[in-house]
Amino acid sequence: MKNKTLILSIALNGYQWMYKKELTSHFQYAQRHGYEHQAVTRPYVSELGVECCWLKLTLMRAALLSGYDNVLFLDADTMVNSNCPGLTDVFQSGKYIYMAKGYSNRFNSGVLIARNNEQTITWLTRIINARFNPVEKENDVGWGENGHVIELSKGVSFIAELDQKWNNTFNYQLNDYIRHHNCGPMRTGFTHNFFHKIVFFLSARLLAYVDRNHSTPEHIQVESVLTIETNMIISLYPKLTSF
Repeated sequence: MKNKTLILSIALNGYQWMYKKELTSHFQYAQRHGYEHQAVTRPYVSELGVECCWLKLTLMRAALLSGYDNVLFLDADTMVNSNCPGLTDVFQSGKYIYMAKGYSNRFNSGVLIARNNEQTITWLTRIINARFNPVEKENDVGWGENGHVIELSKGVSFIAELDQKWNNTFNYQLNDYIRHHNCGPMRTGFTHNFFHKIVFFLSARLLAYVDRNHSTPEHIQVESVLTIETNMIISLYPKLTSF
């Protein structure tokens, strides 16, 4: 029987070249445990700019709705080490979403495990539908979906906290499973910092250009682009909905 666990990552807007080594580690992890694997590297440039991170939620939902039992999403800048165990090691009865807390002591969605359940689909849909709603200051991260994930995870009984080893964003000494070089203490290299400044700058210019060339309200434009790119990616990568 085909394994119904998917390892998913998204690497657009230059991330597919900057994080080739990390993406290879995702593939190797999937190979070790017999999981399906898909790194989404097209379209090469997303009209969503840095907000393309919302695609993780729409694609995870699509994969689960197609029949995958489990989806592990990994940010492109996560390195999966060879000691990383299989997902069944963390599964608990009645728990369907698993995340670790980052250096800010809030859930970090760069490593996100979702098990197929009606509550999971409802939770993902709730976050996607709330993407134009402001979040409380204590949950805000400045951009992307993570602030909404933080806010809409509070008090949710089917969400379990992963050990920091599964998403290490700040402890260089930790014998971790997954090391995450996100916008925090782990990202100290000049090249990576400069690259991300360029990506954010170009993203802002791209979104401004899209705004100038459309007469529809901004939130409708973004919603349309998210839907269009989600459907485009599914057509480019049939493995995402192979069940």
